[in-house]
Amino acid sequence: MTQSNPDFSDNMKRPNDKESRYCTRCTRALKACLCDYIQQVTHLAPLHILQHPTEVAHPKGTAALLAASLSQARIHVGESFAEADWLNALLGDPGVQCCLLWPDDQALTLAQVREGCGQAKEVHFILLDGTWRKAYRMLYSNPALLRLPRIKLGAIPGQYSIRKKPFPEALSTLEAGYHLLSQWEGEPERFAPLMSLFTHLNRQWHDFAQGRRT
Repeated sequence: MTQSNPDFSDNMKRPNDKESRYCTRCTRALKACLCDYIQQVTHLAPLHILQHPTEVAHPKGTAALLAASLSQARIHVGESFAEADWLNALLGDPGVQCCLLWPDDQALTLAQVREGCGQAKEVHFILLDGTWRKAYRMLYSNPALLRLPRIKLGAIPGQYSIRKKPFPEALSTLEAGYHLLSQWEGEPERFAPLMSLFTHLNRQWHDFAQGRRT
């Protein structure tokens, strides 16, 4: 894998294990597979999702759905990435500017990032996938991530109704990816399939919960 052109070819895996109860693409149980609602969208800025191990195959997780929906998205599982060759190579590439989605007081707007980078560098985005507490631990366990420019999306109410949110603006990984790329590329309608998929996920869980109560 090169620094600025990572291999994203495995994002389109299909169920291929006849003995498995789970889809290898969306990672959900086959009876709840959402692959029929996944439409892959092409985009300019590569997306790297650093996923906490406890989120792997989580039935309410959205990282796998996001990765399967994008042409240049890759999930990397772990807590510490200090020894990750791919990340160190990416961060050391003078032609690439990596930005971490982390909305704190020092975070930049996407307009500020665009103004600062101009046309000189290819921008890659890094997202942390985990609960806020685990994502915080991941961030502070990786000094290289702490040195990255941080970006924010603005006050966007989260619509993730099937999982507890620590605050109203907390977004699922799928929502974050949608809003990030929509704002960066200025074409929200092109990324609409991501939110359609997100709606199907929420509806599926609510239908399941309603059936269980009745």
